[in-house]
Amino acid sequence: MLPTWCAYSHQRGGSGEIRMSGEQREYSVQRFDKGFAIVWWEDAGEGPKRRRHRLASKDRASAEAEAAIRWQVSDGASWSVGRLMSGYLASIAHKPSHSRRQDAWKAMKPFWENVEPDLIGEPMCKAYRKTRRVADATARYELLQLSTALKWGRREGHITAAPAIWLPPTPERETRHLSRAEFAKFFGGIRAEHAKVYVMLGLHTMARPSAILDLTWDRVDFMRRLIDFRPPGRAQTAKRRTIVPISDELLETLQRAYEARTCEYVVERGGKKVGNIKKAFQAASERSAVHATPYTLRHTGAVWAAEAGVPMAQLAQFMGHDDDRTTQKHYARYSPDYLRNVANAIGKGSVATSDPCSGEVLSA
Repeated sequence: MLPTWCAYSHQRGGSGEIRMSGEQREYSVQRFDKGFAIVWWEDAGEGPKRRRHRLASKDRASAEAEAAIRWQVSDGASWSVGRLMSGYLASIAHKPSHSRRQDAWKAMKPFWENVEPDLIGEPMCKAYRKTRRVADATARYELLQLSTALKWGRREGHITAAPAIWLPPTPERETRHLSRAEFAKFFGGIRAEHAKVYVMLGLHTMARPSAILDLTWDRVDFMRRLIDFRPPGRAQTAKRRTIVPISDELLETLQRAYEARTCEYVVERGGKKVGNIKKAFQAASERSAVHATPYTLRHTGAVWAAEAGVPMAQLAQFMGHDDDRTTQKHYARYSPDYLRNVANAIGKGSVATSDPCSGEVLSA
């Protein structure tokens, strides 16, 4: 816990320090055990005592931002939703989901920032849903984040109870994919070279957008024709990153991009890493009249593989799924023989079975 006597306003001083009003306390961000810590002094009865709290961030800029938020939320003021969300986001600054959750909070902030937690109930959550012109899945994600932040506040002792959050019904997931004709039309609408490289990677590796944008050339093995989407030091999460082979078509694209490279990142523009590819997709969608998002490529590649008869167990490994249950749920129906043995069994009285890995028929 940070000190409870921190004043409510501050001015930035030199060397990353923030000098507090009132008792004129200050903190600094310092290197600590291969990372960073926020360091401050507080009265301990027998004179000032130095305190230190480890930060989750691993780089200086992120550590400064995290420290500012932690210091801001350490005073004795009441804990509004905005304050709870700031503290919660600071606590997960080191996690891969942090960026997406920050973006969600930007959309949520105008409605929720000054709301007191004990006022939240089903009517307020439904009122929020009406203000958001987004799909149920997006609104549900945002309200789930609100629930998570409230539970974090309760665990940290900032609030005594976390109110139950009403959620929109779970929507039926639609797996949007492109036909081969649609993909050709969409690809024809792409102008920027870095976007073409991204699209080919997205289709042929089925990797998630963040994994593609993080990819560096040292993890592209042209000799063995493999791509390792796992950056050094990154802990595996539920959205696993994998090692996948390079297809013949993708190989040509990567070889051209490697010859023209100006930095370490595979998807680059002007010698720098591309942070977001959405604008390129929006522009290509408008030019081609075929709507696609970065995630559309992942689904498209999976559907095309299923249509070609790739067994679900193999497809699951390629996509980074922990097991093939998720793969079966979304892509099995595109397999050419999907449930055919069930249909045939009605007349024949027997069911053909197949090896889940090879797809070879074992018995009938």
